[in-house]
Formats: sequence, structure tokens, C-alpha cells
Amino acid sequence: MRSFTDALTSLLGKSTSIRRRILIAVSAVYLLCSGITVSWIYLEVRHEVDELFDAEMIQQAKTLAVIVAEPARLQLTTSKGQSLVVPSLQQHSYEDRIAYRIEALDGSWQVLTEGVPDAATVPFQTGFTTYQGEQLWHVFGMLTADGQSRILLLQEDEFRAELRSDLAIDTIFPVLLLLPLMLWLGWLAIHRGFKSFARLAQQLRLRSNNNYAPFPLVDEGEEVDLVKRSLNHYLARIEQSFAREKRFSADAAHELRTPLAALKVRLQRLQERPPSNFQQEITELLESTNRIINLVESLLTLAKVEGQLELTDTCDLAKVWRQVLADNYARIEAKQLHTEIHLEASCKRAGAASYWYLLCNNLLDNAIKYAPAQSCIQLTLEQHQMLLCNPVDSQHQLDITRLTERFYRGKQLHVQGAGLGLSIVAHLATQLQVDPEFSYHDQRFCVQLYLR
Repeated sequence: MRSFTDALTSLLGKSTSIRRRILIAVSAVYLLCSGITVSWIYLEVRHEVDELFDAEMIQQAKTLAVIVAEPARLQLTTSKGQSLVVPSLQQHSYEDRIAYRIEALDGSWQVLTEGVPDAATVPFQTGFTTYQGEQLWHVFGMLTADGQSRILLLQEDEFRAELRSDLAIDTIFPVLLLLPLMLWLGWLAIHRGFKSFARLAQQLRLRSNNNYAPFPLVDEGEEVDLVKRSLNHYLARIEQSFAREKRFSADAAHELRTPLAALKVRLQRLQERPPSNFQQEITELLESTNRIINLVESLLTLAKVEGQLELTDTCDLAKVWRQVLADNYARIEAKQLHTEIHLEASCKRAGAASYWYLLCNNLLDNAIKYAPAQSCIQLTLEQHQMLLCNPVDSQHQLDITRLTERFYRGKQLHVQGAGLGLSIVAHLATQLQVDPEFSYHDQRFCVQLYLR
């Protein structure tokens, strides 16, 4: 069985066609099962043939006991003859394959067929035995009813073997005869089943580059529908990726237009001024350049977090917050802000530390930007939630429903930034499987994240 499996694996490995491999595998399994079936049938036929011929030998021995044994005993005893040999008639090829020997218990007389083994070669035994000479013989011995004679019936095994072989051949021949038909029908069925894949391949070849419409799920088979669902999922991801690229290009073009125009105006004014006034203009140019750089970095970050993030890693959120606070310490001190911080010793969450750092840093950056000088920022981290609150200037009008919109900054246009921070936070929260909640009351803005 192992060699058959290895041979089949080797044969399938050489074929690149799935249809051909299926056909070869099905044919090999069919032949294997057919061989097992034929072997089983042959063993059953052999057993049944032996049973049938053994029963027939018993009946023949009984018949000989009644019809031959008693008359032969009387005739040979009266005529004082010793033995009677029944000659072969040469009328049938099976005639010499069946023989018998009938004899008195004391050996005074006997009746036997021509060529039957003598008593020295095959001694009498009651019941079934076998004798191996030039051929294998099946032997059955019995005593007559009066107990004065005994009968030995012999049957050559080749007589039975021929019948067994004929029955086995008659069984296996239809199997082999039907194999070409089965292969043709199998190839036809497999070819017809693969037509759905051929149609799908044709549809893919004819599709235009900007066509991301899903393939309709019609009744073409479970396997084809599975491939179509995977393709539809892939096309949806590709469409979203291209949409993000288009949105990034549009946002960049829209938002960079104003600072680049201002930069151009300042450069033109710089050409008209005397060298003594260059310092102030250069400072303003550097500020404009920094705003453009920050805007591009924010747009790139937003484009990145809109994609699918890997959540295979685990990080300590408390450790991430400590790093964020340390990195922003100088800004907090420069604005003379106070902090009330309550962090858990450890808070493990799924997701790379870089993603959590980006989310926390954008939250704290937003709080530092919009908190009035000398005010207090509150941060609380527990196992199942995170809360960050900061006061907001009384003149600032905040629309809580638009906080995660791109480039929304309320009326705080004098604050440096691109208005993308909370949009990045919202996308990261979705990817990291946390639920953000924004609230604004009593001139305090709070962001609460429920950790799953």
C-alpha cells in the first residue's frame, strides 16, 4: 500500500494540470478498489466452490455406496474376483480428474477407476483429506451403511482451480472493460465542472484596470463561489487602497496649496526688501516650511493607519504612556501646564507598541496644543479604559460631531497644526479594537477610550 501511495504521489507531482491530476488520482483509486474487490470476491468464490464440491463429493460417495458398493460386493464375492477396474471412456477432459476406490474392509475385493492411487499411496481415512502427488487431490472417505465396505472419492484440485479462475476472470473483466469508459466519462465530468473556472478566468482577462465591481455569486458550484468571494474581498481591499491614495493626493494638493502660495509670496517680498530685513522673513519662511513638513507627515501617517494593522504583537500600554509623557515633557514645561497622571503599573494590550505610541502621542499633542497656558491636563489609565481631559479656551467653539473630520480645527486657526490628529486617533482606535468617546462640557474636552 505504501509503494502504491508513493507511486501515485510521484505521478501526480509530474502533472501540472489539476484536471489531469484529479483524473489520475480517481483512476488509481478506482483500480486499487477494484483490485481489492476482485481479491475479496476470489477468496469468497474459492471458499464457496470448495464448499460446493465438498458437498457434491459427499453426495457422490453416498450414491456409490448404494448403487455400486453393494452389487460389486455380491458379484465379486460370488465370482471370487479380486478387483474390478472401470476403464476411462475418454469422452470428457474432466473425466480423469475425478476418481474413486471402493473396497472391502479386509481387502478381499475392490472396484476402482483407471489411474486411481492405490491404498499404499493414499490410505483410507474417514472424512476430508488432501493428497499431494503430481497434482493436489481432494480426498473424501466414508464407510457403507452395513459396515462391510469403504469408499474413497478423489477429486483433482485443478478441476476446482479452473472454475475459480473462470469466475475471477469473469469478475475482473467487466472492471477492466469499463475503465476506459470511466476515464472518458470522468474527464468529461471534470472538464465540464472546470468550465466555471474558465469563465471566471475569461472575465478576469476582459476586466478593465479601474473596474473593482464584485463578481456576482451565481450557482456555479461551491468551489467557484469560494474563489469569487476571495476575489471580491481582494478587489474591495484594492479599491480601498486606491481610494486612500486618491484621497491622500487630493488632501495633499488641497492643503499644501495655501502654505505654498504664502511661501511664494514671502519669497517674492524677500526679493524686494533690503538685506537688513532678511532675518524676520527667513524666520517666517522656516515656520511655513515646518508647517508644510508637519502637514505631509500627518497625511502620510493618516494614509498608513487607514490600512489594515497587524495585531499579532502585545505591548504594555502603561509603558507606552510613560514614553509619550517623557517625549513631550519639554512642551508641557514650555507652556507651564500641570498634569494629574494616574497609570496602572501594567496594562497589556494587543497591537504593536508603535501603533499605540502614535495614538497616545496624537491625543497628548492635541491636549497640549489646545489647553490654555498654566492649565491642567488629566490622564487616567485603568485596565479597561483610558481617559485624557484638558481645558479649552472659552473663546473656542467646538463641534463635537466633527472632531474626527480631516482638517477640522474649529476656530482655533492660530494654533499650529493640520487638523488631522483626532482623525488619526479615530482610525487607530478602530484598527486597535478600542472604542473612543469624545465629550465637551464646562470648557473641558475629554477623550475616553474603552479598552476591550
